[in-house]
Amino acid sequence: MQISSLTVHCASLCLDVVNGESFEKLTMAEIQSWQDELYSYIENRVEIVKCSDDKQRLFITSVRDEVLIILMLSKENLFAREPHWILEKMQRKIALSTHLYINNNAL
Repeated sequence: MQISSLTVHCASLCLDVVNGESFEKLTMAEIQSWQDELYSYIENRVEIVKCSDDKQRLFITSVRDEVLIILMLSKENLFAREPHWILEKMQRKIALSTHLYINNNAL
């Protein structure tokens, strides 16, 4: 499995959050409220690609939503805090989103 720099950034963000001392006190609503902040974080790390703004927005939203899912799963399940699992889950989502939104000319 090839690991992209965006995968590393997103996995690192997830691990920083779930290993933080205040993570246990966070509510699901608080995690979900980070949507805009996470979108900006990912947008700033996406390599410039030649695609429409709509495709890029779909790509970033898809990756952001995966980060949110990982964080919410981590509240309920300790397995979701495992670094290799997070890294693999992020890489698969980024690869799928790249295929669907960036490399797909049908959209």
